[in-house]
Amino acid sequence: MMRIEEAVLFKGNVTFAGNVTLPDGCVDKENVEPGAGVEATKQEHQHRAVYRQESDTTAAAESRVVHVVKGAAGTLQDFKAGSVVANVGDSTISVDLHKNGVTVLTAPIDLDSGDSAYDVVAGVISSASVVADDVLEVVVTVAAGTGTLGKGVFAYLDLHEDES
Repeated sequence: MMRIEEAVLFKGNVTFAGNVTLPDGCVDKENVEPGAGVEATKQEHQHRAVYRQESDTTAAAESRVVHVVKGAAGTLQDFKAGSVVANVGDSTISVDLHKNGVTVLTAPIDLDSGDSAYDVVAGVISSASVVADDVLEVVVTVAAGTGTLGKGVFAYLDLHEDES
């Protein structure tokens, strides 16, 4: 075996008759040609899961699955919620994020009359890791009180998944 321990410049194409072992980190995104056809199983994925109720419909309590994790592992990055029409008086809308039936927030996002229409309120994620087949669900509860519930509840979740 021949060993070269200094920089070498090749001005033409290089052809190898056998396998090539490259050190970790020597191929980065600049070295991958556009349209290279890298399989999805070799890529990391960024997702935005969106939950929404009808914009002109009064907020209703419900639970809805918004994403099932495909990658081997991942991280919940951001969860926010709001409403198209604000609550009036003491009415509140509570928006929670569950992983496999258990909350992953330090507390649900509470939308009340202090939040204006289209305000986007951030939740605090307390348990950010996910693995393949974890089920992510938005859970909405409402309390009309003596006021008027808002309309058009929405939420979004940003998450990152490693390759599968």
